[in-house]
Amino acid sequence: MLKLDKFDSFNFNKYWGPDDYRSRVVFERGSDMRCVYCGKTASTREHCPSRVFLSKPYPPNLPTVPACERCNNGFSSDELYTKEFIVAYKHYWLFNSKPRPSERREVKDAQQKFEECVNSGEIQFDDRIARILIKLAICHTAYELTTGFHTDSWEGIPEYVSYTFRPNMQADDIDSWDDFIPMNDKILPIIGSRAFNQIYVLELKVFTEDNSEGYASFAVMNWIDVQDNNYRYVCWLDGENIHVKIVIHEFMYAEVVFKGVY
Repeated sequence: MLKLDKFDSFNFNKYWGPDDYRSRVVFERGSDMRCVYCGKTASTREHCPSRVFLSKPYPPNLPTVPACERCNNGFSSDELYTKEFIVAYKHYWLFNSKPRPSERREVKDAQQKFEECVNSGEIQFDDRIARILIKLAICHTAYELTTGFHTDSWEGIPEYVSYTFRPNMQADDIDSWDDFIPMNDKILPIIGSRAFNQIYVLELKVFTEDNSEGYASFAVMNWIDVQDNNYRYVCWLDGENIHVKIVIHEFMYAEVVFKGVY
């Protein structure tokens, strides 16, 4: 029998899955890493989420996945644009005014785009924002679920991307985003995937028709809070698809769905 102290140094967030997948989901210098986005040889690490969506001091041990230098640098401009669009909208919602102007191109573009939305009376779907949401979703599925990384048969093209903002949501809709994801009818990820650290079995007391007591057990997937009020996400598998939900600054609520590859 193992004693409890045997687990004192066990890291439940570490990847313990098959070695065949390690090069695609684990950043490890000196190994044959493969970029999660394009499948080419990786030489850099990609934080997931990107630190542009977080505040200093950054959380320790942020999740990282392998990425080639080209892909790693290729999202920076759109990431800042996405972040600043959220900032502009949240500032307008809180203070009914525009944020301080900036000469930095991405910030200026985001503020201008938001102003166009305000003038038109509608927040329009933005391809640059969608591109970053897809990128974030790929990172999370690779890191947590050991799937969703680039292969010859899977290129990270989503079934759909949707997002909305807090002012456009009802109170019940916002509350529903805090719910656990029921897992009893879902597919579990590969054994050793980090996602198992977020799966819990709950037991509830129930009453039968004759009013006798009983218990019902069910599994749920919990949200991962990367940084309070700045970034959280959850991802899971069903019989056909990979689902990722992301909340940024408790203001943007996004969902990305991919066709499954398991």
